Amino acid sequence: MGSEVHRPLADFPANIWEDPLTSFSKSDLGNDKFQEKHATLREVVKESFMSSKANPIENIKFIDALCRLGVSYHFERDIVEKLDKLFDCLDFNHMIRQDGCDLYTVGILFQVFRQFGFKLSADVFEKFKDENGKFKGELVADANGMLSLYEAAQWSTHGEDIIDEALAFSSSHLKELSSRSSPHLATRIKNALKHSYHKGISRIETKQYISYYEEEESCDPTVLEFAKIDFNLLQILHREELSCVARWHHEMDFKSKVTYTRHRIIEAYLWSLGAYFEPQYSQARVITTIALILFTALDDMYDAYGTVEELELFTNAMEKYYHLLIYKTMCNICFFPDSMKYIYRATMDFYDKLEEELEKEGRSGCGFHLKKSLQRTANGYMQEAKWLKKDYIATFEEYKENAILSSGYYALIAMTFVGMTDVVKLDAFEWLSSHPKIRVASEIISRFTDDISSYEFEHKREHVATGIDCYMKQYGVSKEIGIEVMGNIVSDAWKDLTQELMRPHAFPFPLLMRIFNLSRVIDVFYRYQDAYTHPECLKEHIVSLLIEKIPI
Repeated sequence: MGSEVHRPLADFPANIWEDPLTSFSKSDLGNDKFQEKHATLREVVKESFMSSKANPIENIKFIDALCRLGVSYHFERDIVEKLDKLFDCLDFNHMIRQDGCDLYTVGILFQVFRQFGFKLSADVFEKFKDENGKFKGELVADANGMLSLYEAAQWSTHGEDIIDEALAFSSSHLKELSSRSSPHLATRIKNALKHSYHKGISRIETKQYISYYEEEESCDPTVLEFAKIDFNLLQILHREELSCVARWHHEMDFKSKVTYTRHRIIEAYLWSLGAYFEPQYSQARVITTIALILFTALDDMYDAYGTVEELELFTNAMEKYYHLLIYKTMCNICFFPDSMKYIYRATMDFYDKLEEELEKEGRSGCGFHLKKSLQRTANGYMQEAKWLKKDYIATFEEYKENAILSSGYYALIAMTFVGMTDVVKLDAFEWLSSHPKIRVASEIISRFTDDISSYEFEHKREHVATGIDCYMKQYGVSKEIGIEVMGNIVSDAWKDLTQELMRPHAFPFPLLMRIFNLSRVIDVFYRYQDAYTHPECLKEHIVSLLIEKIPI
């Protein structure tokens, strides 16, 4: 291709990290000593959890602490079993509706039950209203209670007016309450207002909560020490995984082969860490991170490099690859610029190897669905490229329909399923391909949260009209109203997402949690700015999770 080819290049901010291979090499932490201590403490914490069952309220507060400290995964089966029994217990349900159960406690109970997929009724909050149907004014004096109500209200589903009212009521007072609270509580309130636990990346929430819990009067030193060691041991594993991805990136010579893309190795790893942090998903995180690096290159190629003619050839090649027309595919890619050939071959090699592994594991047919998800994503990108070429502003309905594909979340969710060998078989991929409500909600959150945060940046360059632009044109409204409408669409999608987590489930809960957690990543990465494109915005989190260990 000659130099006269016009390319819609973007001025993406540069990578801010030195070579991750050296930055994230093996830690010198005395691993064996801490492994032994960790195993001993785990048994002590389990005994404490079991003995707390005598008092159901205290037991659920203990579960809440374990969740926020990031160690509940060790006791998940016992936790779900206990919640299941209490959920159906009439005495318990009666007790939590009595006056003796305060706002702080009811808020925690509500959060814990819903977090594990038990749809505790919103009427538990009725007793906190006055004769006019408003939340009682005296509740405002209780900062811990108001924070608990605010965090509980994040777990709302459609048609729960009292929860919507609780969110409005608590939100309107919390900022002012934080200015009158101790520095310890004020930090927690500010963090919750920025990113509630419900929409946070679990590792980030854990690191923040360990600092908070340490200063709490109710702090259990054994549980605290267990959480700190668990965090540090996982951090060693996470750093090793990141080194593995960096090695792949270096060996592939990715940086010199694709110069125009966003090089985001560490940010991509943080994304996959947001999907799952537990040790059994170590290989899954490596696979998902490599996929994210490839998806980023594909996205940037469609968005900020290829001409429409080149992209049509590329998309056709992807289509033929998906249908296994390998000879015709190889003919097509001869006409690509070198960087596009590289992206094509790197992506296809990666998917072919995954398919081989899936076949070996006895998961025949799953590779087909993986490739299908990638091809659908490419079709979504292609549609946007065509709209840009024609300078066409789609109707909002056209945009929304394509947004489901161009969000890239079908391909990413499918990729997170690959490493879940324990629960994901062919039926899970087939279910995912049938547009289940939880997938669509996650795709809407991904596309429209990104549209809102990246609106100004995208308007500084050649870029297809965003959902906001499409809505403004179709309905003749201002940018502010367009953004407000997108925000409401995202809020509704979060309610859909929460509802789909509630039992009974058609598929295993861990599988649904991947989709939920990937939506949480979007909220952290995109709610205030496009932090994936502007990596300075994620630097603090990366240092906190992958560089700084917790002193013990």
